[in-house]
Amino acid sequence: MSRTYVETSTFLLEGIDEMVREGYYNDRSEGVNDAIRLLLKQYKVSKLHQKDVKRDEAK
Repeated sequence: MSRTYVETSTFLLEGIDEMVREGYYNDRSEGVNDAIRLLLKQYKVSKLHQKDVKRDEAK
């Protein structure tokens, strides 16, 4: 697994830390990875939606 370092706001880190404390995630990395997976999923769904709209407009 590759590593990368990002800067983010204290607010976002506090939110992830809260989820870790509550047992939702084992650590920050797991929470951040889950957030990235969700972002990528939303992006892919959005691209599919755009494709459908263009197809419907071409009819």
